[in-house]
Amino acid sequence: MTKIALLDDYTNVALDYGDWSVLPSDAEISVYNEAIAPERLVEELQPYEVIAITQQRTRFPREVIEGLRNLKLIVCNGPMSNVIDHDARLERGILLCGTVDAGAPAPAAPPRDGSPAVLPPPSELAWALIFAVAKRIGVEDREIRAGGWQTGFPLTLGGKTLGLIGVGRLGSGMIPVAHALGMQVIAWSPNLTEERCNELGITQVSKEDLLSQSDVVGVFVIFSERSRNTIDAAEFAQMKPGAILVNVSRGPIVNEAALVDSLRSNHLAGAGLDVFDQEPLPKDHPLRALDNVVLTPHLGYVTEDGFRFGWQRMAEDVAAYLSGNPIRVITTTPPMAPI
Repeated sequence: MTKIALLDDYTNVALDYGDWSVLPSDAEISVYNEAIAPERLVEELQPYEVIAITQQRTRFPREVIEGLRNLKLIVCNGPMSNVIDHDARLERGILLCGTVDAGAPAPAAPPRDGSPAVLPPPSELAWALIFAVAKRIGVEDREIRAGGWQTGFPLTLGGKTLGLIGVGRLGSGMIPVAHALGMQVIAWSPNLTEERCNELGITQVSKEDLLSQSDVVGVFVIFSERSRNTIDAAEFAQMKPGAILVNVSRGPIVNEAALVDSLRSNHLAGAGLDVFDQEPLPKDHPLRALDNVVLTPHLGYVTEDGFRFGWQRMAEDVAAYLSGNPIRVITTTPPMAPI
């Protein structure tokens, strides 16, 4: 009997979206609809030969990989996973398969010829968070449900300044909407060039100027040890009073304790957050108690179409492995994201 674990299926769709009927009759599938505490991973997952993971949810550091003595295959949705210690995986001879065919084209960059832009889903979510905070959607919704009425003034975004920390695929996806709203767009990242900004029709500034000039600051850099705490207490102090922060990238890019302090003091008007240091967010986390923050549960890359595609491909990967002919084997080994 082959034991298979499908992890972090929060929306309970894995069995419906993947065709698991193609697996041998002796395959036994267990679905986990809630996150497993990190300290319980080895004990809980010990029996499984195959584990399917969604891209950035459960982490597999060396101590977990070494403790799962029956594990022979990990399947991830995407072209790679940076939540796995690949050195440990390779030492154990554990196979990794993904959902992207070799040679598949990279996602298209935002058009530069004036044609309509297609925003990446995380950029769409970033704008939803910005609007929710700026227009006080969460605050006023709660007030009305409690029997009250209007309690404050929404922020007008037109004529304001959007500061982008990172202008890769997600950051650059913010630009067409900002321009449509009549916002000025400025940007900074460690590797940003003036040529890139000219192509996008935005202005390159220093990190300090971005923080002091922006009414809305969006975090869109890739997480690495280098980008950890890109916004810390000193950076919050430099931000314009009454500014809004939105983060759909990774939690540790923004120092969470410093963020809580800035929100509590009302130096920041509010924040829209889709990512956190620990996910799921602990029930007693101070962010849950703040009225000036809008929280979403890492929905940036979550779409129904994407999950239908991902779970079906992961089912195919498992079936191919069990037939002795694995497909979409991942051979590159990026470092584990240091969360």
